[in-house]
Amino acid sequence: MGLDLATRSGWAVRDSEKHRSTIQCGTFSVQDYAWEEKYPVAANLFYRLVKEHQPHFVAIERPEHGVRQFKKKGKADLTGKEEIVSTINPAALQLTGIAGAITAICMMMKIPFGTIAATSWRPIYYGKGVKPGEGEDWKDLAIATCEREKIKLPKTKAEQRDAAEAVGICTCWARCDIPKIEWMQDRFIALRTGAFEQKRRVA
Repeated sequence: MGLDLATRSGWAVRDSEKHRSTIQCGTFSVQDYAWEEKYPVAANLFYRLVKEHQPHFVAIERPEHGVRQFKKKGKADLTGKEEIVSTINPAALQLTGIAGAITAICMMMKIPFGTIAATSWRPIYYGKGVKPGEGEDWKDLAIATCEREKIKLPKTKAEQRDAAEAVGICTCWARCDIPKIEWMQDRFIALRTGAFEQKRRVA
């Protein structure tokens, strides 16, 4: 399973034994909840997805480890000149809490997980040097890639933009960084080598 986390998160599930066109994807949203409500609601929605799809591994696009500041125009002073102020995107702060809720569910359900930066999975998924076309962004490129591969996307454009990137993330699961937790690293190695799948079949 791949996750593109945000207040509306994209998810995708891939069975590696089946054709890529069978990838399932969608979104779950906590946009309409108050700040502290977002985290338990995200955990509950993700828990339902896990119960339904029973993934062997969860690949998560890595949240930024810092909060990026950017400049914006503030109020005008007495001379009419607008001041430039530093601010942050509050959604970036919420993303860390959502990621914590998701990884806690993984830990409780004994599902190994890993994280991968957007700058790492995109060159793997799209190919080195590939960038969005003029007037497009990465999400537009993700949608076009899914359409080309006949992967069914959600109906609305807004949902498609998040779900399509989750497809790329789940495709690159084997390149994730894994927490230094013994059972999790062992399971990840087994999955990568096929040992886990072979053992499951024998059982």
